[in-house]
Formats: sequence, structure tokens, C-alpha cells
Amino acid sequence: MRRWLRRYLSAGGRVLWVAAAISFVAGLDPFRGQLAGLFLMAFSLTLGNLLVGALLRVRLKGDCRLPARAVAGSEVKMMVVATNVSRRSGYDLEATLHRVIPGLTAGRESVRVDCLDPGETARFEVSFWALRRGTYLLGPAYVGSTYPLGIVRLGNFVGSVQRLLVTPRIHPIHHIRLQSGMRHQPGGVPQASQTGESMEFVGVRDYRQGDSPRKIHWKLWARRGVPVVREYSQEYFSRIGIILDTFAPPRPAHFEAALECVASLASFLDRSDSIVDFFAAGPELYLLSMGRSLGSLERVLEVLACLQPCLKSPYQGLEGQLQALLPRLSAVMVVTYSSSPERISFLRRIQLGGAPLRVVAVAAPSERVGDALGVDVSWVDPANVAFDMEQL
Repeated sequence: MRRWLRRYLSAGGRVLWVAAAISFVAGLDPFRGQLAGLFLMAFSLTLGNLLVGALLRVRLKGDCRLPARAVAGSEVKMMVVATNVSRRSGYDLEATLHRVIPGLTAGRESVRVDCLDPGETARFEVSFWALRRGTYLLGPAYVGSTYPLGIVRLGNFVGSVQRLLVTPRIHPIHHIRLQSGMRHQPGGVPQASQTGESMEFVGVRDYRQGDSPRKIHWKLWARRGVPVVREYSQEYFSRIGIILDTFAPPRPAHFEAALECVASLASFLDRSDSIVDFFAAGPELYLLSMGRSLGSLERVLEVLACLQPCLKSPYQGLEGQLQALLPRLSAVMVVTYSSSPERISFLRRIQLGGAPLRVVAVAAPSERVGDALGVDVSWVDPANVAFDMEQL
């Protein structure tokens, strides 16, 4: 019923019928029967608008477009392009979302177009607010005419279903105190996102005493008559790991704050010259690399938009993924919550990997305890994430 009312009644029509419903209830009192007059008037006006609007109804075709992604808490604008394919002109046309989706506010009707002649195209802008992160399917839009009384909206659907990705908020970070240096990456940048010891071939050179026989280029040795070996690229650069702790956050607000912290850190590090490896364990284990043409921030944000808390301890699976990578990380940043025996044990094992460790703990002031790890811990209040991230 709510979807039907939003589709076929304009904003003014819904206000009119709320008042009519109140008058109808009040009119049930035998001593106040005259109050039911507003209900009868609203019914008569709506019926007249419906009959005239049905006779002058026009057919519309077009498309609706959404931005690729939005940030939680921001306003989103859908652009609707509609063309009048009827033989008559359409009057008082407006576009709207015909249903309300949990996590998004109800879409406000677009600015009304007074007249759309046959063959003409008009653009409508429908705006709404994204309240929570996630993936939403929106559309098609409903474009119709409210002529002549502005109560009933009659038209048709325009466009197709669109996907909207709502990511966590990204807060500005001006500087991060992080003891990161340069570490050797076997294979250099081309192999930085792969495991194993394979390296990029760059050329050949004369054999030197001590070179591995496995690097000898046998065919070229046979042609040239002197031993030559293959030469591979090896580079030193900064590589930073970001680990999101998804295990049993104290409250949903803590988990959302942790996602905002990770999104902000990834956005800041994406502008640096480092490779960033993102680890998270939700319903499945995620490992993404970004920076230096290995991946984009968009992929990390897409995972964060859909990630859910993990009810089963994910630390064992994370450690298995980290084992091969820890010796190559210049620094590790862990976004977690207030201390617990499992978390402390996990962080200590990461510390044994040798890379400098920085912990960002999401906890209210009353939940904070002393640092039991001897590492640099920054506390983030879930009620004031933006301010605390600036002090990072």
C-alpha cells in the first residue's frame, strides 16, 4: 500500500489524504459529522483528477542513471531522462522513486516540468539520502503527470534497475605516525601481488663465479660459446598491511566505526608510493592489494561496503595468509576493538613477524584499558571517528 501511494499520489495528494483520513475518523462521532466533509471533498477531487489525468496520459521512454558509488550519510541524485513518445503534450510531469528501500530515505519528487511536447526530452533529478552502507538495487523511476489538480500522478516506469554501492565514510587524515621503511620484494612491483619467488626477466649477462646454475641460459651459451645467465629485477619499496578485525565487535556502532577507520586509512595510503595489502575475514577471507597499478581503492571500498561481522574467530585463517607476506611488510596496521585474550594473542604473533605494528582500537572512553602489548595504540571513539582520525 505504501509503495502504491508513493507511486500514484503526489506530495500534495498524500498531505490531502492524511487530512482526509483524520477528518473521516473525527466524523465518526455523531455530534461532529460535519468534519467528514473534508474526506468527501478529497475523494471528489482525487476522482476528478484521476479521470482527467487518464484521458490526457502520455507515454514516456528513457533511462535513469545513478552514480557509481556514494558515501554513507551523503545525498544521492538520480538523473532521469524521459522522452514523450505520445502524440499529445504532457503537463505537470515529475519523477520519483516508486518505493522506499531500507537504508535509504524516501526519494523527493523532482522539479516539475510544466509541458513536454511530443518528441521532446526532459531531465528530472530525484534526490535521496544514503543512510547506511551496502549494495542497493534502485529503479526504474516512475515519471507521471499530476495534471490538472496536482493530486494524482499518472505515467509509466522509465529506465531499468541500477546498482548503487554505498561505502563507509572516509575521514581526512593529514599524517600517520608509522615506522615504515623499504623492504626487498622478490620480483619487484610486477610480482608484488603474487606469492612465491618468481621474478621478472629483464635480460642476460656474463656468468660470474657463484651464480646459481639454474639461472644459466643454456641455448644462448650454445650460440655464443661463453656462459651467460638470466638477470631478474629485484626492488626495494614500502609495503603496508592493513588488517581489519571483524570478530565479535562489542556493538554495531563499533564495527561501523572500524570500517570508517579502514576506509580512511586506505584512502590516505592510496595517495602514497606504497603498496597496501588489505586483509579482512567476514563470511569469507579477503586479501586485496592496491597501489602501484596492482589494484584500486574502489575494490577495497566495495568489500568494506558489504562486509559483515564474523561470529567465528578468523584469526587462524588470517595468520595463514599473513605467514608468507609478513617478512615483506614494511609496517602493519590493525584496526580492532578493546582488548581480549584472543586479540592480544593474535597481535603478539603479528609482532613476532618483525614489521613495525600500529594498532587502532575502536572503543568508547569507558571501555579503554592500558596497553598490554607495548605497541603504539591509538584509540578511536565510535561516536567521534572524524576527530580521532585527524589526530592519528
